[in-house]
Amino acid sequence: MKIERNQGVAWRKVGDEMVVIHLARHRIFGLDGTAGRIWESLSEPQDLETLEAIASKGAPMGADVINGVHLFVADLAEEGLVDVAGELSEASKGDTVVDFPRIEWREELQQFAGQCHLVPGQSHQCNQNPGGS
Repeated sequence: MKIERNQGVAWRKVGDEMVVIHLARHRIFGLDGTAGRIWESLSEPQDLETLEAIASKGAPMGADVINGVHLFVADLAEEGLVDVAGELSEASKGDTVVDFPRIEWREELQQFAGQCHLVPGQSHQCNQNPGGS
């Protein structure tokens, strides 16, 4: 199974947080540090094992890394931020809260216009007009 970023997504690292914008859905997301590192690794399609290895390096003591990564990727896919080739295994939150890695916040964009100034290596999508004109 391969996971890759959706083509209609822009992003930028802001401090310790990765901010991701879904241009077509007009939604903005904040990813925590480990989730941001996973997002950066998706510059090329990755498999779940690679993402699990990235997450395990920053995992809090006792974190269920495998379940957490599966839930995180499922959340990204549900929001339309990534495309998943293949089927995700059935990860379950069960009775415990799995919050590693995670989308820390999400908001609707009320207005989206203007032009971003990009740092090399970050999203080229900010230079495109999301309205298509």
